[in-house]
Amino acid sequence: MFQNLYRYRRYIAYNAWNDLRFRYAGTGMGILWNLVHPLCEIIVYTIVFSLLITRGTGEGSYALYLTSGLLPWRTFIDAITQGGNAFTQNAHFLKRLALPPEIFVAKAAVTSLFLLVIYLVFLLPLSALFGGTLGLGIFLLPLLAVMLQGLGFGMELTLANLQTLFPDIRQMLQFLIPLWSWTMPIFYPDEVIPPNIRPFLYLNPPYSFIESIRYVILENRLPRLPVWGIMIAWILVFLWLGVVVNRNLQDEVRDTL
Repeated sequence: MFQNLYRYRRYIAYNAWNDLRFRYAGTGMGILWNLVHPLCEIIVYTIVFSLLITRGTGEGSYALYLTSGLLPWRTFIDAITQGGNAFTQNAHFLKRLALPPEIFVAKAAVTSLFLLVIYLVFLLPLSALFGGTLGLGIFLLPLLAVMLQGLGFGMELTLANLQTLFPDIRQMLQFLIPLWSWTMPIFYPDEVIPPNIRPFLYLNPPYSFIESIRYVILENRLPRLPVWGIMIAWILVFLWLGVVVNRNLQDEVRDTL
């Protein structure tokens, strides 16, 4: 599978960028809608929660705390959603051409990676404006972004196969994903969670990645060595799961398509 990804790397990168550029084709603002949508969501949550949640966000504003967690989460979920539908959306290619199906899942992951990089570039001056502590840790942000989308790729590859065979999974995810966002401190600080429960947050796969990105931006706090180990472990688990599911279900998926 990884040989196929390397072989089609230019196809993946080119089409991922085009997908991001033309996602809002036909609208007046075009690619800027990728920033407007999360900005509107951030404004709403800030207005609603800034007066309710004041502790645990450090000296900076709640808006910066929210933004540094919400934007990575949005790109992760965008990758899960788009990658999970990759096989059905590209069924005409898979039925007619001898293309490895995983390249379409990889395209969704790379599209979200490009979007996350844009968000991080947007976040750095915002962090400086609202009192965040920037340092050499910002050079780790591209690596953390790649790792987050690597986790997403493993999940997407699994979901792409399962959703093709069991379309009901797509409907289940529509209400499970919003619930998922509240199982970890994205909209609220982790200090509101009892200390004896906080270690269990790392059992939530994307939490350690989002936490690491957030605190590099807010406090120039680098991930601790155990957190690096947790992130690598989650990536390996879901990549292994995705490879196994894709290998075992590929024939059934092509027949279904």
